[in-house]
Amino acid sequence: MNKPLRILSIDGGGTRGLIPATILQCIELDTGKKPLDLFDLFIGTSTGGIISIGLFAGLQTGQLVDLYLNKAEEIFDDSWFDDVRDGFGKKLGADYSNTNLKKILKDLFADKTLGDVHNQHNTDLASSDFRKMLMIPSFDLNPTVKVGDEMKPTNFRATVFNSFLQRYKDDKLVDLALRTSAGPTYFPIYDRKYIDGGVALNHPAMAAVAFAINDNVFGTDDGETPDYCYPDGLKKGLGLKLSDLRVLSISCGTSNKNFVPPSDIKTGDWGEIQWVKYLPDLLTESNVQVSEYYVSQVLSKNTYKRLAPTFDDPDIKDLKPIFNKIIGLDEVKKPVLEGMQECARRYYTKHKDAILAFVNQE
Repeated sequence: MNKPLRILSIDGGGTRGLIPATILQCIELDTGKKPLDLFDLFIGTSTGGIISIGLFAGLQTGQLVDLYLNKAEEIFDDSWFDDVRDGFGKKLGADYSNTNLKKILKDLFADKTLGDVHNQHNTDLASSDFRKMLMIPSFDLNPTVKVGDEMKPTNFRATVFNSFLQRYKDDKLVDLALRTSAGPTYFPIYDRKYIDGGVALNHPAMAAVAFAINDNVFGTDDGETPDYCYPDGLKKGLGLKLSDLRVLSISCGTSNKNFVPPSDIKTGDWGEIQWVKYLPDLLTESNVQVSEYYVSQVLSKNTYKRLAPTFDDPDIKDLKPIFNKIIGLDEVKKPVLEGMQECARRYYTKHKDAILAFVNQE
C-alpha cells in the first residue's frame, strides 16, 4: 500500500455544524489545501452529512460557514401558521418544514447525483491510489428484506448511502442531505421512510472504519450490485488493515450537560414522565459514546484523532454569557452562532500543531 486511507468523519449537531465547518476552514487556510486534497473518504451524519456532501460536491469551506451564519434562521423558520397547523409546536407535527432547507440545498447541489460527483473524482479506474468516496448515514423506518421471491418488512435499521456502491449512484445529493438530517420532531420524515442518521450513528467514524476494513465479497445471488469504483469490483469494503487508516473525527461541540443529576434520580423508580425529559439526549449521546469507545479502542493515537470542543472550556470563559445554557440544535441567534465560531477558532488555535501534524502525515 502506497499511502494510508484518510477519513474525515463529522458528527451531527444542527446549527452547531458551524463548529466543524469553521475548524475545516482553519485547516484549509493554514495548509493551503482543500479538504478534498487532504481526505479520501468523507462520512457525516445529519448536519455533518450536509457538510460532507458539500465538500464532496466541491463547495468551499467558506460557503459552508456562511450557510450556518446566514441561513440558519431561514432553515429553522417556525411560522405561527405552522404552529397552529401542527397543534401548537411539536405536539402534532414537526417543528419546522423542510421546504426552506430543500430550496437552499437545491441551490447548492442542483440535480447532481451521488454517481455524478463520485465519477467526477474517480475518472482513472486503473489508478492504484485511493479514490474519493462519500458515506451518508440515515435511518430507515420501514426497511424490507428479500425472503424467497418476496420483499417483506423487517426491523428498523441504519442505512449508509455509499458512493462505492452502484445501487446508490442515481440518488440525488439533495435527497441524501434531507434523509440524513430529518431529525425527529425537528423536520418531517423524508421520502416517507427516512429520519436523521443520528438516531444510530451520530458519531459516524465507526461506520467508516467498519467499511474500510471489511474484506467480505458480494455473493452471486444476493441481489447486490458490486461497486463501480475499484477494478476488483466484488468487495463490500476496502479490505484494509487498521494500520492503513488515518481518521479525523470532528464533533459539533457539547455543553457537557448530558447527564442526570443525582438529585433528579431520587429513588430511581422512573416512568414515562421522568424519562421523557432525558431520553432524546440520552439516545444521541449514548451512540456517540459507543462509537467513540469502539474507534478509540481499535485505532491508535497515530491513526485516530478526535476533535471535540466543549462550551465549558476555560479558554472561552469570556464567552460564558453565550454558553450559560445548553445550545439547541436549532439555535439561530447570531451572537450565539458567532460565539460558536469563536469557540471553534480558539479550539483550533490551541490544538493547531497537533491537528496539522495529523492531517499532513503520510
